[in-house]
Amino acid sequence: MSAEIVITEHELPSDVISAIKQGRRVEAIKLLRESKSLGLANAQVLVDRAWRTHGPEKPIHNFADQPRGLTTAVKSLGLVFLVVAAYYFYTGA
Repeated sequence: MSAEIVITEHELPSDVISAIKQGRRVEAIKLLRESKSLGLANAQVLVDRAWRTHGPEKPIHNFADQPRGLTTAVKSLGLVFLVVAAYYFYTGA
């Protein structure tokens, strides 16, 4: 029986961490498997755990950041018209 390898996501090699920071998950898994002789599932779990703390940050999109223009106004007016028409249709007013 082979010796058991115990490694946590805090003990990953620096090249694996740099690949995670650059957003290259598959490469990070390959590097970890080669350097620590881990199986695919174990390497993937470790990289996924490290991804939570070291992974690239996703931009947060707010509604206020969306570009405003004529199409947004037309869509809004169309939605208001649809709601008002449905109200009159169902209430019989």
